[in-house]
Amino acid sequence: MISLALIVKDEEKTIKKCIINAKKLVDEIIVVDTGSTDNTLKILNEDSKVRVFNFAWTNNFSEARNYAIEQCTGDYVLFLDADEYVTFGKRNELEQVMKRNQIGKIKITSKFKKDNEVYEASSFISRFFPKNIRYQGAIHEQLNSDLPRIEMKLTVAHSGYLEKDKSLRNIPILLGEVKKNPNDAYYQYQLGKELRLNKEFKQSYTHLSTSYKLVDMKDSYYNQLILELLQTGKEIVAEETIRIINENEQRMKNISDFHFYKGLFYLDYCLKHMQSSIYFLSKIEESFLKCIEISNKKHIEYLKGTASFLALYNLGVYYEVIGSMTRAEIYYVKSAKYGYQPAKKRLSL
Repeated sequence: MISLALIVKDEEKTIKKCIINAKKLVDEIIVVDTGSTDNTLKILNEDSKVRVFNFAWTNNFSEARNYAIEQCTGDYVLFLDADEYVTFGKRNELEQVMKRNQIGKIKITSKFKKDNEVYEASSFISRFFPKNIRYQGAIHEQLNSDLPRIEMKLTVAHSGYLEKDKSLRNIPILLGEVKKNPNDAYYQYQLGKELRLNKEFKQSYTHLSTSYKLVDMKDSYYNQLILELLQTGKEIVAEETIRIINENEQRMKNISDFHFYKGLFYLDYCLKHMQSSIYFLSKIEESFLKCIEISNKKHIEYLKGTASFLALYNLGVYYEVIGSMTRAEIYYVKSAKYGYQPAKKRLSL
C-alpha cells in the first residue's frame, strides 16, 4: 500500500492539481494543514479520498512532515509539496522500489524567472520511502536513512519558484540553524543559496565558502555547492573562485552547468580585470565550447540549456564582444533554432 503525504498552508491555487495528478499512483492521500486561511481546506474536504489533519506550525519542516508520515497507513510514502504535480510516473515503478526496499529519488523540474526570462532546472530528490523513515532538520529537511537510493523515472513539475518568493520565509529559519550549528556544511550551503536568490551576494559567498571548507566531497549536495559558488563568485567577481574552479575541473568535467557558469564567471572577471584578462580570455570560449562538446556524450545538466541554447547564445555574446560578428551570428542562429528569445532578439538588431 502506498500513501501520498503533503503538508500545506494556503495552497488553494495548486492543491487540486497536485492531488488529481498523483491519485493514480497511490492508495490513500494524507494532507496535514498548518494553518490555512484561504479555500485550501474547503477544496480538500470536497475529495472523499483525502484525509485531512491539522498541525500547529512549529517553524520546523521535519516535525510537520514526520507528523504527516505518522498518519499514513501505507507501507511506503510518496511525499510531495502542494505546488508540485506529477507529469510522468507509473505505479509499477513505485512497486519495484518497494520490493527492493530502496528509497526512490524523483525528478523534480522547477521553473524560475531571472532577468525577465523563464528558465528550467531539474534535480533528483528522495521522496519515496518506507513509512518507518523520518525527516531531520528544521528546513531543507533530509531523510534519515542509510537505505540505497535510486533515481526514478517519476517526474514532478514544481511551480513554486514562479509563484512565490520563499527566501524571505527560509532565510530566518536557516540563520537560526546556522547559529546553533555553525559547522554544519549543509546549512551553510542552504543559507548561502537562499541569500544568492535574494541577491545578497557578499553574504551568500561567505556562507558558501564556509560550507566548502566543511563539506565532504561525498555529500550529495557537493556538486550544487560548487555551482552556487561559481554563480555567486561571478556576481562579486571573487578571485577565490578561480581556485575553486581549478580544484573541481576533473570531478565536474561531465557537468554542463559547471562549464557554463565557469564561462560566465571568466567573462565578468575579464571585463573587470582588463589588464590580466589576457590570461583568462581564452577560457570563456573554451568553457562554452565544452558545454556543447559534452552534450553529445553522457553528461549531467541541471539547468536546461547549459549544454545547448544557453551555451550557444553566450558563445555568440563572447564573439560579439571581441568583434567577431560572423561567428557571433553563427551561434546566435544555432541558439535561436531552440526557440531562445534573446538569441532571436540579437539577430534582429
